[in-house]
Amino acid sequence: MTNSDSVFEELVDKQHSKKMLIHLALAESKPSVSQVILQEIRKDNRWVPDLCSNYQQLVQTVTRQSSDLILLGKLEDLNWLEVCRRCLKQWQNLPIILMVEQMEVSDFFREWAIERGVHDVVSIHPQNVHLFQKSLMRNALKSIAQSANRSLRSIPAIQKDETLTWEATLVALNRLTKYSSSYLGPLAIGNYWKLSHASLVTLHPSLEYWKVDYQGQISCPFISEQIAPLTPEQLQDVQTWVRAFLKECERVIIDFSQILQSKALSVDVAKLISPIE
Repeated sequence: MTNSDSVFEELVDKQHSKKMLIHLALAESKPSVSQVILQEIRKDNRWVPDLCSNYQQLVQTVTRQSSDLILLGKLEDLNWLEVCRRCLKQWQNLPIILMVEQMEVSDFFREWAIERGVHDVVSIHPQNVHLFQKSLMRNALKSIAQSANRSLRSIPAIQKDETLTWEATLVALNRLTKYSSSYLGPLAIGNYWKLSHASLVTLHPSLEYWKVDYQGQISCPFISEQIAPLTPEQLQDVQTWVRAFLKECERVIIDFSQILQSKALSVDVAKLISPIE
């Protein structure tokens, strides 16, 4: 067990043994900094990072990926105080971790920054970057994991009359692409989505709404026209597509579906993987 694993286990309810997948918006415009941070983040596959270099990208990322956490460094267009003010106005409960390049973070500055809305302050100085995972988990994951555990315990069984909005389905499909790409690569994932889509679209015409590019990024050109949620039949069509996609993946990784289901996936992704009973 690594140091990051031991820290994580201290923070998470022992009854919830599944690994948490945390969607992270990394707001940093300096490539020399962002690449070092990404390298550290990717040492633990619980993190799903998205890099943003300006405020517009940050808003799009948090909205599209339903980010669980913002790592806030230096953006091209706004200082961290203004970014923090705007983000907290739009997402009141979204934790923000401020990254600073100083080797030492004084108690005075940390308290001053927390008073202005950040969740905590961590040093990304080269001499401290090896402690980044431990600092990030100790100061951020506890509240996220506890909140996620409460939500997971309160989720009722999926009923036949439950469905998803088009936007939620699109986000869930692309999250599934992101999870899967870490195992098989984006080009393979794109090919598997396309193969499974082509094999089903004749029998399931509603799948015509969904398009896939060569890297597995899914879009819905008609999404702006969809006011009502998916019908139960449309949701079942998407679930059928997802199961066919997973079968394609299992040609390479035999237990791929079980690997995904062993993780604490978002509720919407889990709903697409599991058929409605």
